[in-house]
Amino acid sequence: MIVGFSSSIHKKYEGSTFQLLAETVSKALDMATVDLKDIDGLFYTVLPGVFDGKASLHFSSFQIPSFLGIRPKVIELVEYGGPSALTMVYRAEKLIEAGEIDTALCVVGGKASFLRENKVTVDAVDRFLGSVQLTPYDDLFRVYQDLNPVSDYALVAKRHSKLFGTSDEQRALIAVMQRKNALGNERAMYRTPLTVKDVLESRVVSDPLRLLEIVYPVDGFHVFVVSKHQRKSDVRPLKVEFYGESHWSEMPPELPDIVYTPAVESSKGVNLERIDAFQLYDSFTITVMLQMEDIGLTKKGKGGEFVERTDITYQGEVPVNTGGGSLNVGQPAFMSGGVILEEAILQLNNMATNHQVKDDNRVLINGIGGWNRGHSVTMVLGEGNV
Repeated sequence: MIVGFSSSIHKKYEGSTFQLLAETVSKALDMATVDLKDIDGLFYTVLPGVFDGKASLHFSSFQIPSFLGIRPKVIELVEYGGPSALTMVYRAEKLIEAGEIDTALCVVGGKASFLRENKVTVDAVDRFLGSVQLTPYDDLFRVYQDLNPVSDYALVAKRHSKLFGTSDEQRALIAVMQRKNALGNERAMYRTPLTVKDVLESRVVSDPLRLLEIVYPVDGFHVFVVSKHQRKSDVRPLKVEFYGESHWSEMPPELPDIVYTPAVESSKGVNLERIDAFQLYDSFTITVMLQMEDIGLTKKGKGGEFVERTDITYQGEVPVNTGGGSLNVGQPAFMSGGVILEEAILQLNNMATNHQVKDDNRVLINGIGGWNRGHSVTMVLGEGNV
């Protein structure tokens, strides 16, 4: 069960990435009333450039435990971006149930400011850091100037509009309602009211996506402690009630249509009628809309109409991204999975002050990540069975 969690998020953190990591781990362990010596499982993810601009960490499996001062029996690198946080918690729980380990540390994050200030993203890091390969086909595919993943999602938004008539106003509504959720979230970076007009008048970054519907990459970590020991932790004993993952390896031109994500498969079998709130990966407004469709909240192509007729704020009939999502909290090291997982845990522990969903006992979290949205993980946290 999850017995402790913590986050540290900064627009720009002046210390080293390792220092930021240690700060976040310390807070999570304090909540869990766990000592470093108790950690016998480590799950983490590392992306190029997010550890103080380094292209990579040689044997990160040694460097991270060395800095933290732990000697885990199990170390696992989960490297598919946004959904990684969800997979870490699930695998840690399974190893604990099997008796392989007692207490695991799950870590996701890093520093995005170095790449951000050099005007690249982690999905376009090869434009700045040499000898980084992004796809098996870089010599053929990486010949055009782009700012992936912004360029990629802009194509998806254009395609969605062409096929289904989705309007800019409909996407903007997602940003507006998520901002309403963020107003009461003390963890959110952006906490001023937002209108559809504000979104539509913000500058176009990659047509048709505008600045206020694109996530802002920041420095930060999320840490989750999973253990068989409750000890003095006040965290509600949550369990993973549903888990599914799917991985699509096709490049964009090979997909049947780019308006679908692997969430179509990772969410198969989940009972949406028993879900009290949804935390959906929100790197862009269009990402949220795609997941609404692919997990079954509405039919494919009806996402725009769905947000027009449905209140998705924390007080609404279908609460989505109740803390404002990473669109408002910020995206630590180009990965939003920790943001939505932490919000789910806050909601389920009645800790979401000023943005708490009433009687929230079961939350669906869906993470999308990797190159070209190639990975999806769907998880339901609660206490019963779905």
